[in-house]
Amino acid sequence: MARLAVAAQAWLPTDVPSTRRHILDLLVQATATGGDPIVELRQAISRWFGADAVVMLLPLSPGPERPAAPGGIALEPLAVLRRPTLWPQRPKRLPDELFSSWLWRVSVAAAVLPADFARDVVGAAYDDIDLAIAPETVRRLARLSGQGAEHLAAGTLPARPWATQDTIAGMAEDMMLRHEGLLATRDGPAASGRAKPVLQYCPRCLADDAWPYFRRRWRFAPMVACLVHRCLLHEGCWRCGAPVALLRLRVVSAQPRCVSCDAWLVHAPAIAAEQVVPRQGNLEAMLSYLAARIPAAQRGCHLDRLARRFAPGLSLANRTVVVAKLLPATAREWFGAPEDPRHNASLQMLASGVRHLGPALRRQRRRYHARLAQPGARGS
Repeated sequence: MARLAVAAQAWLPTDVPSTRRHILDLLVQATATGGDPIVELRQAISRWFGADAVVMLLPLSPGPERPAAPGGIALEPLAVLRRPTLWPQRPKRLPDELFSSWLWRVSVAAAVLPADFARDVVGAAYDDIDLAIAPETVRRLARLSGQGAEHLAAGTLPARPWATQDTIAGMAEDMMLRHEGLLATRDGPAASGRAKPVLQYCPRCLADDAWPYFRRRWRFAPMVACLVHRCLLHEGCWRCGAPVALLRLRVVSAQPRCVSCDAWLVHAPAIAAEQVVPRQGNLEAMLSYLAARIPAAQRGCHLDRLARRFAPGLSLANRTVVVAKLLPATAREWFGAPEDPRHNASLQMLASGVRHLGPALRRQRRRYHARLAQPGARGS
């Protein structure tokens, strides 16, 4: 018990007594199954970063008990306390990156199989790690990767987000998270009882990225196209149709692959989506307006009405049809009418493709047109 207490303080030092007791309890439970958690963690560190890293990251394994002096008591030597050490390879999470995508990139940077790395650093198997990861685990990984816990948590998908988003698009995503019906899912419940997650991707985005990564927005049901490349997203392997599962990959590759047939996702065909892109762009603008301008208590009717259009398990093809039918003339039918009538005109403009201009932008536009109206301005 004393050795486990020292090991717990060395791996995850904390001054909170309840937390220390909880960590020690977990180690004791692991020992009760017949295993040695100290040895297991040492072996995991060796697999990730090499045998030399074990000495720097973990306390030494206990040796045999020293023989007692005549008339004395045999004591087990205690290892020197060590503080957690940053991972040697620690890519930063990108501003719009999904948490599981970041974890996959860290495993590739460490040259460790993503499936093994995720199991070792998270310590549990998740059907949807982006949705179910605990805040305490996020904070621990943030300390090991040398970045802020809130920045790392901004890539997760909890129903009640606790990290602050610093963009309007991120605020709109968090708003949609509070309505579980707006996450993309596939038919059939997962082992956890939740719907099976869907991770979409744009092959042209993956091709253009210096280091391919998956956007957080690709997890949402209304997002069926890439507005940058004006092509449809893919919801699975383009070759065999298997779901994308980054943290189940058994190969170390900087390019994401199919967990089933090993096809490179970047080779998926880019399917033009010219009819869908304007409708999705208008919808995203309305959602951003909803998150930034309409009080939280008044958003429910809009999100409920929108979620009814995207039934759980709806395929990408069917969701694409739904988005294509979100016409400006029927905006109130699929988005709802605001409780405050002062928002009517702005929402209708956004549904029609006219971007809402705030007061500052309106003043800037008026000054610009005033300068053009001055004599000789156009020829200067």
